[in-house]
Amino acid sequence: MATPLTSPPARPPRAASGRAAMGAGFVALAATAAIAAAPGTALAQDTTLNEDNAWAVDQIQAPAAWETTQGEGVTVAVMDTGIGEHPFFEDKDVLPGYSTLSDEEDAWNDTDGHGSAVAAGVLLAAPKATILPVRLDTGQADFGGAMGESEFGAFRWAVDNGADVLVVPWILQGAEFEGEYLEVLQYAIDKGAIVVAGAGNDPGIEPGYPASVEGVVAVTGTDQNGDIWLENTTTGPEIVVAAPADAMTAPVPQFGTLGDGTELYADVYGGTSMGSGFTGGVAALTWAAHPDLDASNVIQRMIQTAGDGSGTRDDEAGYGLVNADQAVNAEDIETVEENPLGYPMGEAGASGATPDEEEDSSAAPEPGAESAGPSVAAEGNKESNLSAIIVIAAAVVLLAAAIVVWLVLRGRGRKAAAAGQSGPVGPGNGPDQTGYQQAVPANPQFGAPPGGGQNYGGPPPGPQGYSSPPSGPGFNPPGSAGEPSPWRPSDPNRR
Repeated sequence: MATPLTSPPARPPRAASGRAAMGAGFVALAATAAIAAAPGTALAQDTTLNEDNAWAVDQIQAPAAWETTQGEGVTVAVMDTGIGEHPFFEDKDVLPGYSTLSDEEDAWNDTDGHGSAVAAGVLLAAPKATILPVRLDTGQADFGGAMGESEFGAFRWAVDNGADVLVVPWILQGAEFEGEYLEVLQYAIDKGAIVVAGAGNDPGIEPGYPASVEGVVAVTGTDQNGDIWLENTTTGPEIVVAAPADAMTAPVPQFGTLGDGTELYADVYGGTSMGSGFTGGVAALTWAAHPDLDASNVIQRMIQTAGDGSGTRDDEAGYGLVNADQAVNAEDIETVEENPLGYPMGEAGASGATPDEEEDSSAAPEPGAESAGPSVAAEGNKESNLSAIIVIAAAVVLLAAAIVVWLVLRGRGRKAAAAGQSGPVGPGNGPDQTGYQQAVPANPQFGAPPGGGQNYGGPPPGPQGYSSPPSGPGFNPPGSAGEPSPWRPSDPNRR
């Protein structure tokens, strides 16, 4: 069964009612104060998500990383229920994306809210990252325990259309996941992308697909104290890192005009859905700060700087709580040649796919961005044009020298005539009037910059119908704090 990784809340409502449910697939609802503002004011001044979720942003040390980068130039695909109109997204870089549903032109039709919430988590961590929404489901039904050609095709489409990081905030269980289930993840990794997936919200189960697959950054959850949330998240030997999963404020997608009675926010227990979104944001920050790295070394920076920074791993926290500050700014991180987490099919390149690299690898563009410089062919033309210019310059020098010689001889001839020498100066008697044909300068043939912008093609192969994960199983409300995480944000050894 496929399960979205956001737990339903079980806490009493606040004093004033107002925040709405977000659909069956995102069954996280609690009453709280509504925004009492005109639609235009809300659009211009909306900072609610930033303020309400500041604890999570601070826990992963994102503000310190923002002094270096905010994730610009990195594209994060959110593989979920799409995205919906909301004030929070007004000033963000969110692309049209793609929907597996045949009657939808893009992914901007999130009738559930889960995808919008996870996309917000990415942007809370990396405000200037680019979001590529991929709508796999509506949140109203279930996979039936399997993905089909539409879903596999959507994963490939995301990578082929600019995704540097894929965030998968759901799990599949109850089947043997092999064959194309592994091949599609291998394809994404072989193409140079990072796959981040939530592990689950039930401490009584093992991490589900795709978090259970080698090569995938599997995410468990922390509470507001930074402790592993053992009562409400899934752990196990597959876990790679931890990220915030406790109570948060999520955006409610808006349909029609704002102010029509639909509330803007919902209080939710974020679960590892939101944890995967925050981790995807940290990956974007890391890659934006180090655009020369490949995906394997971005993962390497994230895991070597998580937790206490020791690079050790356990079954509860993996390498520990992700640390955006350290992932972006730490020095002397040992580089790797391959994905430090392994590969879905056992080895790099097993899918047959390769990264889309520039011909000149030493001048590779930032992830998710097209090169703005001249092509390699243009550089070759520069060299040939330089040779042509040198030849022309030499010809000009020779021409000038010949003219000087001619003028000197001509002057001597005139002086001789003036002195009474016989015979006119005519052909064959005077200096040779050889003409010099100056070479035409070659026009520089600089290659045009590669085509800019994302180019979204047609739908992936296979049928375009799709049913989505059901709402997740109920969970008990948070109990006592779990075991302490390896470090606290205030630890001076980590600053």
